[in-house]
Amino acid sequence: MAPAHDPDSPRRDPSQPAQPSGPYSAQADVGRYAGIGIQFVVVVVVFAFAGRWLDGKLGTTPWLLVVGVLLGSLGSTIALIRAVTPSKPDTR
Repeated sequence: MAPAHDPDSPRRDPSQPAQPSGPYSAQADVGRYAGIGIQFVVVVVVFAFAGRWLDGKLGTTPWLLVVGVLLGSLGSTIALIRAVTPSKPDTR
């Protein structure tokens, strides 16, 4: 026998993903933000190594290293802001 639905309990919008509750939601948040932090560092390091490698090939030391670090930092910051900022529903 199925339990009866309590009319006073809030109904979840089926178009929205279920939000975890309890201690597991905190663990999910920690995992999400740790992943964003790791992504930030990896992108900056990859761009730095690419800039250093190009500096060695083109003899432009240290300019492409600096450009690589700046581009990696800028791209990672934009990705971080997009990941943390809640998305707004399309109101067209």
